[in-house]
Amino acid sequence: MTPDIQIRGAAQNYLRHLDLDLPSGKIIALMGPSGSGKSTLAFETLFAESRRRFLDCLAPRARQLLAQPEKPAFDTITGLPPALCLEQNIPAGHTRTILGTLTETLDYLRIMYAAIGVPHDPDTGAQLTKLSPDEISGQLDSLPEGTRLTLLAPLPPGFGSDLESDILDFRKQGYLRIRLHGDILDLEDIVPGTDTSNAELVIDRIVVRPGILSRLADSLQTALRISPDEVRAIVQEPGTEEEIRTYYTRYRNNETGFTLPDLSPKSFSYYSPAGACPECQGNGTIRQNGKDALCPACGGYRLNATARAVTIEFGNSTLNLPAFCALTIDENTALLPQASIPAPLAAPARQIIEELAKRLHCLQSLGLGYLSLARPVSTLSGGEIQRARLAGQLGGGLSGVLYILDEPTIGLHPQDTEKLVAALQQLRDKGNTILVVEHDPQLLAIADHIVEMGPGSGPEGGAVLAQGSYEDILRDPASPSGAWLSGRKTLPAGQPLDLAACTWATLRDAHAHNLRHIDFTFPLGALCCLSGPSGSGKSTLVEDCLIPAIREGKLENGSTITRTIVIDQQPLGLSPRSTPATATGLLDVLRPLYASLPLSKQRGYTAARFSTNTRGGRCERCGGTGLLEVDMHFLADVYAECDACHGQRYNRETLEVTWRGKSIAQSLALRVDEALDFFRPIPSARNILQCLHDIGLGYLTLDRPATTLSGGEAQRIKLATHLAKASPKSGKRLGAGEHILFILDEPSTGLHFHETALLLKALHALRNAGHSILCIEHHTGILKAADYLIDLGPGAGSEGGSIVAQGTPAELIARGEQGIAAWLGSMPES
Repeated sequence: MTPDIQIRGAAQNYLRHLDLDLPSGKIIALMGPSGSGKSTLAFETLFAESRRRFLDCLAPRARQLLAQPEKPAFDTITGLPPALCLEQNIPAGHTRTILGTLTETLDYLRIMYAAIGVPHDPDTGAQLTKLSPDEISGQLDSLPEGTRLTLLAPLPPGFGSDLESDILDFRKQGYLRIRLHGDILDLEDIVPGTDTSNAELVIDRIVVRPGILSRLADSLQTALRISPDEVRAIVQEPGTEEEIRTYYTRYRNNETGFTLPDLSPKSFSYYSPAGACPECQGNGTIRQNGKDALCPACGGYRLNATARAVTIEFGNSTLNLPAFCALTIDENTALLPQASIPAPLAAPARQIIEELAKRLHCLQSLGLGYLSLARPVSTLSGGEIQRARLAGQLGGGLSGVLYILDEPTIGLHPQDTEKLVAALQQLRDKGNTILVVEHDPQLLAIADHIVEMGPGSGPEGGAVLAQGSYEDILRDPASPSGAWLSGRKTLPAGQPLDLAACTWATLRDAHAHNLRHIDFTFPLGALCCLSGPSGSGKSTLVEDCLIPAIREGKLENGSTITRTIVIDQQPLGLSPRSTPATATGLLDVLRPLYASLPLSKQRGYTAARFSTNTRGGRCERCGGTGLLEVDMHFLADVYAECDACHGQRYNRETLEVTWRGKSIAQSLALRVDEALDFFRPIPSARNILQCLHDIGLGYLTLDRPATTLSGGEAQRIKLATHLAKASPKSGKRLGAGEHILFILDEPSTGLHFHETALLLKALHALRNAGHSILCIEHHTGILKAADYLIDLGPGAGSEGGSIVAQGTPAELIARGEQGIAAWLGSMPES
């Protein structure tokens, strides 16, 4: 029996010297407020220690190439198995990664096309043929009895450059004759100066008769050792003249002479010169007029013409590899059993197809059947990436592994969460331990063990408040989450809204991608939520149809909308210099403050001195990021604290300017809650910080690099920025005299129950200020608190794109309609 994971004295970051036992072979859920220590325990302690132990197992020479990671802060950890972290992002620089690559299905497809694919001439489209040695010997053996054969092996062009040596070598091997320009000569009769171009070595002379096949096969193998691609035979059937017949062991168009080397998986890889399009080097795009455009040579498929000319028949469909990958996974799964397989390859090809079918089924079981294997990973949501990685693990068949997942239910409709739950249980039943950082009630309900951390964030977190089964948590009075999960606490309801008095905007005939020419109508001045399974068309409806219609003035009754603000989960910036302070405009308040201080005036410092984006005040060693990039060779690069400014981003002279005893770097190192008290005398700064606090971000430090923020944190920072502008206390009132449509993409991502309540209050505050809010959302608590719901579906991809239900949450529950209505009535509001 696998021992439990025993943690003693865990003190990484704000963990309070935790002693904790985690049961092996179980699904374990970590929950608690943002910043309470969940990720620190899961990723920065358990996963980091597992990775460190793995590196310690490498040979000393290999370890010399790597920067050795520091040991996390703990006393002892026993029973820790090898750990795999299934993240929601892909490393920088992986722009060519597609879903097929991420899930390893493309590797099996390359093997399949190399094994049973039928090549064609890329210029004429003619099917290429080749003969195996057995086929050649079979054809020769089937000639009429008495046929005379002279088997010839064409010699390479280099033959004759050292004629004496070449002839001597052949004679040592037992060969006596050679054919030159149609005449067969003894090797000893060839003299220096003889034209040896197009020479053919005589391998054997045979008369066809019963029982000769074995000799034919042996002689043919001998000829192929000298000339692997081509053999010739002088054939004289009884009563006929001699004729030369050529047999090719390479794919060849006999009409044009086009030949093709043997296919291998590399022939279908755009990372390999053997398969990549030579025009775009496998990128699929080229630069034209400063913009990326589809490569005209490969049409964006990345493979060269030879690879694209290899096809497989699937029933009535004949598809090359790019065409197969362009179909949905659901379509791939249906076609795969229909693949045409040559009889000699039936057994090995079936093994490949079965393995491929297993991986495609795993993707389907996780609700990703609507995607295509050619889909760029950069266009997938974090939840889709994590589920795709999970599908790869399900297909891999590992056991005895600790899988660590970060909120795998992100972006999932409740019916998709059911599929995820089944996959996690399947992975657990193979003998693995599953550790998830999660708040979703559906997943918590099936967890074998739950650990709740808190009670707050940062220094106020780091403790274990409760642990046990789901039922234990519901009953435990020490568990704040138990109160939400049991229904003792519920999310706040906004003030009732008279929808009859609202103006209703309508988008007519939305039909991008899988949308089925729908009319989309929603109330203005309300909190409206758009729900539906992943791939049902929600993002397409909003991003590809609604926003362009508003921009072009094509939204009926939408003339009162003066502005549209999209608050998504895209990073606040691509540089570590981007921080919550820069994103919210707080630094724009602080820079003039520090520039107005006496020492700054004495030295002539302006507000620009206190920017990390310009030279002068910033640390030039790290460029104002506070971090230095460390090359990890064949592992992903890591960042270390700058040894010049020690992470403070500014140079020594700038740091000498202080306000209330703190330099600007020390001020920005404060957490939001600490800074709220520190900057209380500055109204504009206090207003921004108060909004960050009110939306549950009090635990963040103001100088946290944007590259380390989750999508949910980035979205809430953007929302807090707009809330600060909407506040009467701000000097510039957001939307004064305006009607703004706020569009949010799953704002509940990563939120604990209490934080979800804060988010709802913020959304109601915007609605009460006269603005409209449209949320793409799956959180049943937020859906119940909405003024109006539109549910897309009923499925994903080709099975989605329709409005299956719409109305107030109470109306949908009362009508018992299909789609989200069934979940609204059965899930707790938390």
